[in-house]
Parts: sequence; C-alpha cells; structure tokens
Amino acid sequence: FGTRTMESAVASAFLKSVMGRLFQVLEKEYNKQKGLRQDTLSIQQDVRMIAAAMDDRLHALGRGERRTAVARLYSEEMLGLAHDAQDCIDRIVHRLTCRPRVGGGGGGGGAALIRRVAAVAHELRKVQSRSGFADEIRKLKARLKLAHERVVGIPITAASCCHEIAAAAPSCRFARNPVGIERPVEELLSMLDEVEGEPEQLRVISVVGFGGLGKTTLARAVYEDPHAVEKFHCRAWVAAGRWSPEVTGDGVTEILRDVLQQVRPKDAMDVVVADDGQRIEALLKEYLTDKRYLIVIDDIGREQWSTINSIFENNSKSSRILLTTTIQSTANICSHGNGYVYQMNTLGEEDSKKIALQEVRSPELEQGSMTLLQKCGGLPLALVSVSDFLKCSGEPTGERCAELCRNLGSHLREKYGHDNFAELRKVLMHNYDSLSVHAMTCLLYLGVFPNNRPLKRKVVIRRWLAEGYARSDSLRSEDDIADETFKALVDRNIIQSIDTRNNAQVKTCMTHGIMHEFVLHKSVSQGFIATSSRDHPRPHAYVNNACHLSIHGGNVTDSEASDEDLSRVRSLTVFGKAGDAISYVRKCKLLRVLDLEECNDLEDSHLKHIGKLWHLKYLSVGGSIAKLPSSIDGLHCLETLDLRRTKIKTLPIEAIILYHLAHLFGKFTVDKDDLNNANKMSKAMKFLSGNKSNLKTLAGFVAKEMRGLLQLMVHMRNLRKVKIWCGPVANGSNYASDLSKAIQEFTKVPMDNVGARSLSLDSEECSQDLLSSLAFEPCPEDSKYDVRSLKLRGKLLQLPPFVTLLSGLTELCISSATLTRNLLSSLINLRNLLYLKLIASELEKFEMKSGAFPSLRRLCFAVQSFASSLPAIEQGALPNLVSLHLLCPGLVGLSGIQIRHLRHLKEVMVDSGVPDQTRQDWEQATKNHPNRPRLVLHKSGVRVETEGPGNEEASAVREKRKICVVQPSSDEGLDSSLKKMRLSSDSSSRLQVIVQSTSSSGH
Repeated sequence: FGTRTMESAVASAFLKSVMGRLFQVLEKEYNKQKGLRQDTLSIQQDVRMIAAAMDDRLHALGRGERRTAVARLYSEEMLGLAHDAQDCIDRIVHRLTCRPRVGGGGGGGGAALIRRVAAVAHELRKVQSRSGFADEIRKLKARLKLAHERVVGIPITAASCCHEIAAAAPSCRFARNPVGIERPVEELLSMLDEVEGEPEQLRVISVVGFGGLGKTTLARAVYEDPHAVEKFHCRAWVAAGRWSPEVTGDGVTEILRDVLQQVRPKDAMDVVVADDGQRIEALLKEYLTDKRYLIVIDDIGREQWSTINSIFENNSKSSRILLTTTIQSTANICSHGNGYVYQMNTLGEEDSKKIALQEVRSPELEQGSMTLLQKCGGLPLALVSVSDFLKCSGEPTGERCAELCRNLGSHLREKYGHDNFAELRKVLMHNYDSLSVHAMTCLLYLGVFPNNRPLKRKVVIRRWLAEGYARSDSLRSEDDIADETFKALVDRNIIQSIDTRNNAQVKTCMTHGIMHEFVLHKSVSQGFIATSSRDHPRPHAYVNNACHLSIHGGNVTDSEASDEDLSRVRSLTVFGKAGDAISYVRKCKLLRVLDLEECNDLEDSHLKHIGKLWHLKYLSVGGSIAKLPSSIDGLHCLETLDLRRTKIKTLPIEAIILYHLAHLFGKFTVDKDDLNNANKMSKAMKFLSGNKSNLKTLAGFVAKEMRGLLQLMVHMRNLRKVKIWCGPVANGSNYASDLSKAIQEFTKVPMDNVGARSLSLDSEECSQDLLSSLAFEPCPEDSKYDVRSLKLRGKLLQLPPFVTLLSGLTELCISSATLTRNLLSSLINLRNLLYLKLIASELEKFEMKSGAFPSLRRLCFAVQSFASSLPAIEQGALPNLVSLHLLCPGLVGLSGIQIRHLRHLKEVMVDSGVPDQTRQDWEQATKNHPNRPRLVLHKSGVRVETEGPGNEEASAVREKRKICVVQPSSDEGLDSSLKKMRLSSDSSSRLQVIVQSTSSSGH
C-alpha cells in the first residue's frame, strides 16, 4: 500500500487499533485478488479520512477548555459516529476472516463436498461484503460531513463565547449554618500553629476534595475564626476560580492585585487598574517580608501556583497560605515539603439527614429517604439541593423523597432540571467538561456499574481495554493510556479511592454517588448505556441503540428479549439473578465484554453458546458454573477470562492456549483427561514452545505435581504475574524440586531487563514448611532472578533462602500463624524493600535497629493476637517511612512506638476496634508530629471487595465477625451458651452476640 500518509499519523486513537486489523485483512485480500486494488485502497482511505476528521474537529476539545453546549452535542455525535464506524469495521473483519464451522468430524466424500461448497460460499460472501461495507463507510463519511457543516462557524469553546464563562464555572458560595464542620475547623486551626520544638516557617495547607464538599465553606470558617484573626498581622481572601484563563490568561496578576488590595490597600490603589504585574509582585513581596500573614486562595490552579509561589518566601514568621482545590496532584505539589494536605471527607448519615430533611423525623420519611441520601453520598451541596427542593414541594415525606430519587438524574441535566439543583449541576458539569474527550468516554462507561458499588481498578482498566477505549499512540501502550486515564479521574476526585495496593496505587474505588447519578443519566440519554433496574426502567428505544447493556436483577421477559435489536451492544453486564437476561447473549453479535460475575443463579447450560461470540475479549462468570463448554476454543479474541467466582476446579487445555488470552484468573488445575491425551498435550507444547502464548497473568492454579500447569508454565515466556496454591506433598515426591524449577524459569531474566514480575505462593495446605525447602540453582552470569512483588503464605519458620536471591524485590507480604524472631530478623537484610506487610496470629518480639529498612516507604502489621507486642523501632530505623498501618484490634496505647523521629511519615492507620484511649493516644501523637500525618481508622469486618477463592490474606487483614443470636431460658442458660461459643470461635474472629430474653434479672 505504500508509505502511510500523514493523515494516518493523526488518525483518531479511538479507531487506530481496529483500523490496523482491517488493513491487515484487506492487504491479505488484495494479495489474493489483484483486481480489487482500487476498492481496497478506497476503503482504507475512507476510514483514514473519518478518523482524521474526528481528530481535527475534536482536537480543540481535548485541551481542557470549557465547552459550550454546541461542543458537547458535537462531541457526543462524534462518539456515536466513532462507535458506528468501529462496529462496521468489526463486521468487515469478522466476515472476511471468520470461516464458520461445518459439519462434524467425518472424513467421507460427502463431508468433503459440504466443506468445499461452504468454502466457495464463504468466498462469494466476502466479495459481496467488500461492496456492501464500502457503501457503509461512504455513508459514515457523509454523516461526518453533515455533522461538520452543522458546526462550522459556531463557537465550540468558551474562549470564543465569553458570555458563557460565568455559567461554566461553579460560583463561590458559603453555606449558611454549615453542618458537621466543627471538627474539620478545629483540625485546620491546629495546622495554623507551629508544632512544639519545630522552627517557625511558612507552611502551605491544601484543602482538597470533590466539588461541593464544602472546601470553600471550611476555608472561610477558618479564615474568619477569632484565633486566625488574632494570630496574623494581615490576611487576604482571593477566589482564584473567578479569573477565567480563557479571558484573563493565567489570572496571576489579578490574584496578586487582589491580595495586595487587602493586605495594603494604600499601595494597591496605585496599581488597581494597571497591568504591571512585576510592580505588583515587587510591592507585595516587599510588604510581606516581615509580616506574619494568612492568605487564602480558593480554587487555585497548578499553573497559577507555580507562577506565584516564589513571591511568598519563608520569613520565619509562621505565616500560612491556605489553598483549596479539587485536584489531588495540585494539592500535593502546592504543599510539597513543609506543607499539609487536608483531605475533605463526606458527611455521615446523621449530618446528611440534618441537612436534607431539616428537623422532620418519622419512620416513613426515614425509610423513604434512605436511597436518596445514599445517592447524595454525604455531599453537602447535593444535600442542600435536595433540602431546597423538598421545601418547595411542601412537607418532606418518604413518598416525595422516593419520587425525587427516581427522577434525580433528570434534575442534574442542563436546562431540564429544577432550579434548586442549578448550583449542583454547574459543579458536576464543570468536573465533566474539564476532562478530555477520551476520559469522558471512560467516565461514562462507569455507568454500567450500580451506584455505591466498589470496583477493582484492574477490572475497570481491563474492561476499558476490551472495549477499545484506550488506544495506543506512538509513545504509549494501551495499558499505559488506560492507567493514566484512571489516575486522571482519581486525581480529580471523581473516582474515590477505597483501598490501596502495596505501592499506594488505588486497588478498589467508587464513583461518588451524585456523580454516578449524573454520569448514568447522561450516558443513558445519549444511548451510550441502557440499564434495567428498579430506579431506571428500560425504554426499548434506548436498548436498541445502546452500546452497553447493564441489567440488575434479570427483570426481563422472553417477549422483550426477542423483540429487541441488540446488534450494537458491545458489552452485557448482569448483576443479581441472571433470569431471562441471559437470553440476550446470543443476540449480541458484536459483544466484546460479557460480565456475569455477580450472577448468583448462573448454570453451566447458560454458557453453551459462548463459543459463537467471536469478538468477545472479556469474560467473567460466577454462580454455580462448574465447567466451561468445549466451544471455549472458539473465542479467538478473548483477552481476559475470570473464573474466580465460579466452582470450576479443572480447565480444558484449550482454554490455556487461546491465542490472545492475556489474563486468566481462578483456582484450578488442567483436566486430567487432557493431560493424558497425547495429541492435546503435543499441540499445547508446540503452541507454548513456539512462543505464541500471550498469557501475562496466571492467578492462579493448584500445583500438586510437575505434570500440568507447572510443566506448561515453564514455556510461558510472557508471564508477569503468577499465583500458585501448593497442594499436599507425598512422601518421597520431587515436588519441591519441580516447584523450584518452575519458579526459577519464571523469575530468571537477562541482566539488562527491568522486570515487573509478581509471584504469590500459598503452602497453607502443606503439612511441612515447603517454601523454606525451595532451592535455586546459581543464576548464569548473563541473567538474574528478578521479582518485584512476592507474597508468601504458609507455615513459615524461617525466611525461604530464595527470597534473598531476588534482586528486584521491592514488595513483600508474609502471612503465617506465627512469625518467628528468626524470620523477622532476616527481613532486615532486604535493604531495597519499599513495602512490607506482615500478617500473623502471633508475632514474636524483635527490634528494628538504627539503619534498618533504609528504603522502606510503607509498613503494615496485621496481628490478631491480643497478647502480641509490636516490634521496637529505634531512632534511625525506617528513615524514609511514609505510611504505617497497625491493623491490630488488641493494640494498647502507642505500644512503645515513637513516630516523631519518622520524618517523612504522612499516614497512620489503626484498627477502628481499638479502645478509645488508644485512638486518642494516636490522635495526639500524629498532632505532635511535624508533618501532622493523617490518622485513618480501618473499619474491621467490612470486606470492601471479595477477591475470589484463596485470597485469605485479605480476610486476615479485615477482621472477621460472627453474629450469633441466643434465646436463653435462664441466666445459667446464657452463661452456658456464651461459654460454648467462646470455645467454638477461633481466635481471629470477633464474636457479636444478640441476646433475646424476657428475663427481668438484668443479667
């Protein structure tokens, strides 16, 4: 086809991947039939022109400028056009490359004739397809041309439509009689004071959180507090958000002029109308040199701060700058060094009721308002909007709350919602408009998940990748782009972090309640998502045009399923009962994502047609599924197969050798019949030894002998993450040697390779300390054993010797009933560790002496025994520690740990079940620390996300609770019941007893 044109270089990232697949197929057809040269080149050029035109028109929308209503409509139309183009290309590739299966396995002449006739028919259909799809692409191009003509000459950014600026940015307003603000005010006021023994210096305090949390109200309350008024010589309050970059550039001159007017009005009058920024800077810098000042800048931008921060020099007067922002990275940068970052929290249930329901209380109102308050998610601005709306409709009742809850999404929609929600709409739209077009799509996609549902970061990213919403460019891979998009949503606090991984990356998350409602309504109204649930009924028109279908509870009838056109649906997600919703699967011809993980009534028969979903890239199932169908080998495009919620214990070997499979999850072995089938094993070994496997994640499998996945794993050259459950070891077995060999091959890499391998070994079912018996051979000079993350669980009496051979080890998690002093002392030799997590029922005494763990950033102890003491930490140990987690329900006081010498400490987490005095001791310790590290209470007993079978370490950290109800007939009966429960309860459980008794003795 010659050199790729410049148009191809700027083609839309959204279409780049499918374009590449299409061109490869067309090139093959071109080589087979030279007469199709012109048609082939024409189709290529048309697709390139569609992608390039999208890029040209959407480029201005991706720079973070505020968009007009016309721009929003145009971007929505472009996304719809892109999805249609992608569907068209998928159908072309499918028709040209996928040859249908014909007949059985017979080898007679009749069967051969049938196969030949089918092949001829297939070739004829391909010739017809080229003409038909060329017409489709030309129609798409005509639609693009019409869309372009409609917006020519109409401004698409606020820079060319200045009258929209005021409406685009949320206004600055202070809540009247704010609720739940007392403690945050107290905490921020304490940050205005210097810590005893620390030098007087300038500190920058950044208040960060989602829009509408009350950051401005909190900052104003602190600014006007008598303590702040008395403490500082001069003060200034500036609303940086009102200086729009589209009109005033970066707004820096206006901000500094505003500060100068307030701290020294006399000088400011001389320059109030001047644009001499340098003069304003000089006057302000000179005046503040010997003053103790408090300056509040509301809604600061990163670029604004980078320009003005040098003006506020440290004058050793304990001055303070208080900033507010919705962006986490901005807060981190502004307060880097000696500053503090204050994370705003949402309001609790009682405070939410005070705002939304005012003083009205009744059982009917409590019940009827429950779901509405959950959707508000403790966001003060949302609660105030609800309160104002209910006031307008008369006395609040549960029925009115339920009605508002059903229609809440429409009130968040521009021009259609009630005026009481106008301010909330601005905040939500401002968050949405601040995203790139690509990030908008990824955010809208989160509407397929129910509200208040914790989500795994990796699941979200893998689904984005399967949908094609993270396309690679010349510098970054698809995985990198998806990861960056997720981080951007977290950075803007649109996605809330619930739990973090070892390296502080978000592990589980949730879209903020009211933002989720906004996103869901927007995606449904655009036909991007169709959902069926109690709160969101399912109009047929939306289902017929939707790209993604989400069904909650399987409330679908056979007649509905048979009547609807599902040809555009690319993902189907079902929660709760599958019911009749499973009948949708066969009608979704272009389905890429099928998520049935949370279907509790799923059966093997429901998957019998799964092999016909040729485009499927992501499959996750749950329920009572115990066996995969034989047609699984037809899923040529499958990238992720998640079986963690199923009862599957054996896999057909065909599932292991799927060509595009990259991530395989579950707890299984290979089917014995397949292992004994010489033809199947030969085919598998040929596939793997030819380096055709794309498998990166194998988490995980049960290994009882060398045969099976241990044998196959040795040949999987692209593996990056492996989890192995070690089965019982037979006497005289070479199992330890076989396991060592497999792990060695997995961890061995060239010397110049910087790997990111992760290994998890669980030997809990073994009767001996298997892991300590694993022995590695010396590594060749040109290679090394390299694992970044290692998790070990079992009966560990000492640190396995192979651990010290892992050169790149930075994350280590060890779980054992008892962690011995010998094992713990050996850990100190691991000087490159960044993260260490120790899980045990009992922890023997040991000391961290000066110089221990010089690189460690995060340390976590999860100890269940009330008798165990935590290690002593000498001054000079843990010099770079940032986060300290003490998940010990039996923790008493500070347990001898002095955190003041941990100079970089930013966070301390303790179990929420510790005694009140212990919590108060840690509150005081963090308050006396120069960094004012954040104290977090870990809520035991609340499992944020079930990780599937075998993830015992997660349940070990989160304390298990048992609830028993007893109905004793007497006091003696109660004593007996309690004694029996204590004896039957394991030491790692917390027992909650509910006593139902008519006894009046008061026992």
